[in-house]
Amino acid sequence: MEMPGTYTLFAGAIGSPLAAIAQTPVVSLDGMTAITLDAVFQYGSGGTSCILLVQTSFDSGYTWRDIARFDFATAAAIKIANLEGLLSKGITIYAPLAAEGVLDGVLGDCLRAVITSTGTYVNTTASLRVGVR
Repeated sequence: MEMPGTYTLFAGAIGSPLAAIAQTPVVSLDGMTAITLDAVFQYGSGGTSCILLVQTSFDSGYTWRDIARFDFATAAAIKIANLEGLLSKGITIYAPLAAEGVLDGVLGDCLRAVITSTGTYVNTTASLRVGVR
């Protein structure tokens, strides 16, 4: 594992609607075997829905695959997911994740967050952090 540690995939205000806004990836994570994701949504008012999506890449960021999806609406919440890359899985057809979905056993060499929201939130923030090991 090249760079174990804790990284911020996203931290900021959620206001106007966002249409799948990709954040700067965390790179050089070759050899990661597991991650713990911590998603925090501090609701103020307004808005309809907010999705914090975590993606990984096997080609240094050229293509991305969904591995965890956190869904929020109009209440504060903290959500956690733990994913491992050493699990044996059968072959499956890849599909984008549905609400609160995870794709375990799949960890590439980098991670990023993608933020989507509908409605206009006021005084609302979100953060998505990852512990890589």
